[in-house]
Amino acid sequence: MNKHFLIILFIFHLVSTFGQKENPFKSVKLKLKWDEPSKVESNKNTVTLPYKSVFDKEDNYLKRYSILNQKKGEESVMVQKNEFKNPGEEIKKKLNNKDKEIKPEFRSNQFLGEFRVKTKYVKIVCRDHEYPDGDRVRLYLNDKSIINDILLEAAPKEYYIDVVDGFNKLDFVALNQGASGPNTAAFSVYDDAGNLITSNEWNLTIGVKASIIVIKEEEQKKSE
Repeated sequence: MNKHFLIILFIFHLVSTFGQKENPFKSVKLKLKWDEPSKVESNKNTVTLPYKSVFDKEDNYLKRYSILNQKKGEESVMVQKNEFKNPGEEIKKKLNNKDKEIKPEFRSNQFLGEFRVKTKYVKIVCRDHEYPDGDRVRLYLNDKSIINDILLEAAPKEYYIDVVDGFNKLDFVALNQGASGPNTAAFSVYDDAGNLITSNEWNLTIGVKASIIVIKEEEQKKSE
């Protein structure tokens, strides 16, 4: 009994003795330097792949046509040239011809011919043969106004006129001179089959007329 008690007491003494000794494992305090930038050491053994620029090649397409290689006095082929005319400048050029010289023949009536036809009506196609600037005409048939106001434009306009047997006088009277000189018109006359009877142009001042005469002949009746 005493022997067992002594053994237990001895073990307790040993445990107490080892507990009083210093712990051989000391804690390490980390000191972080927040104000200093971190340093990253590069691995000298890292293998890098070479990358060549597309401009390294002397005959490269992009390098040949790059504006960076453009010589003084040369123009890049990539720069688009604007060779289109400005419509506004064209209009201005036309209008600058306003009040151009009026020839004496423009101030007198013009007779444009006499024609014999066998047609029920005539088709008149007219337009402005110069720059459209607001020219207007009035059409008469045998001294009676049949179309009071025709605006002459670049696009042709068509009018169908019934003709009577015998004499038919068509008068085109200039109502104005537009914005650039005399009243300018081009006209063509066709029969009812689409055949051209006459085609002409005029340059008229205000109130002056251009006339054509159409003689409608009677068709001969076929003998039975």
